[in-house]
Amino acid sequence: MHGFGVYRFANGHRYEGAWHEGRRQGLGMYTFRNGETQSGHRQNGILDIPSTQNTTHLVSPIAVYHSKVLNVVQVDERVNRAVAAVNRVANADRVATFKAVNAS
Repeated sequence: MHGFGVYRFANGHRYEGAWHEGRRQGLGMYTFRNGETQSGHRQNGILDIPSTQNTTHLVSPIAVYHSKVLNVVQVDERVNRAVAAVNRVANADRVATFKAVNAS
């Protein structure tokens, strides 16, 4: 399994969240058969960053994942703009240096 999905275990437990190469990976929520939940971020199938949200008003892992994806896209756009600006300055410096060297 890869991507986002829901898996119902034979023992009645359920996992809803991100998967990578058959392992729970990323944001998700594990629901025990007694109704208790454990949500947060998983790395290689192990919960490494538990959610601190109130479990009586759970936010869908899909919504959490979607908001994080949108944030990553916005950060990527800002980084790309910054890199482009730095490249323009570096190219201008290279041209000025080349002209100074060749003028002598």
